[in-house]
Amino acid sequence: MKNPPFIDIFMDSSITALGMLQADSVAAEPPSAVLASRRVAVLAGDGLDEVQLDAVRRALEIGGAQVNVVSNRRGPLLGESGGQVPVDHHWLDMPSVMFDAVYVPGGMGSVAILQDDPDAIHFMREAYEHGKSMAATGQGVDLLKALGVLLPSHADDLSASGIVTDLHDQGLDRLAEHFIAAIVKDRHWRRTEDLDGAITSTAWPANQGSVGIGPV
Repeated sequence: MKNPPFIDIFMDSSITALGMLQADSVAAEPPSAVLASRRVAVLAGDGLDEVQLDAVRRALEIGGAQVNVVSNRRGPLLGESGGQVPVDHHWLDMPSVMFDAVYVPGGMGSVAILQDDPDAIHFMREAYEHGKSMAATGQGVDLLKALGVLLPSHADDLSASGIVTDLHDQGLDRLAEHFIAAIVKDRHWRRTEDLDGAITSTAWPANQGSVGIGPV
């Protein structure tokens, strides 16, 4: 399996400043009301870990979030434990700009599909650049690493950076709690301040992939 090259993160300062103001406004609303208005994309392919998906999705939906499985085809996905997972959208029809957060469950086969598909890479890259909350479990964390995403070094930084993984807390309930806290905080523009010099490759242009949708 070929790993994609590191992505190059660019964020216009005026967009970042506007995003910070919007995030401060959202933070004043009750957490339950904020989460109820959020849409979360589950990016996956055949071979996903449906146990991880079910646990995280259940916690999000209990809080009122709308969770949609987004994949490279519209038919049901085959989980690594033999179960089937319905697909809500093809990622060419519903790009990352339509969602407020992204979750990547584990599963070796699923993560391999995502790593090898330029449109999946574009989906992830765009969500990251736009400051959206992102979570990953199991092998899904390897996808974030392959993309050059900077993972928090301490558990206390999880919801603050908007990047949540199970590297620090193995329990999925705890991870879901951190993910919800990150989503409620809305966009995470400030995390781009830590990226200076961390990712330097320009191998992935801004419109990489078939969708070619610019920043919003």
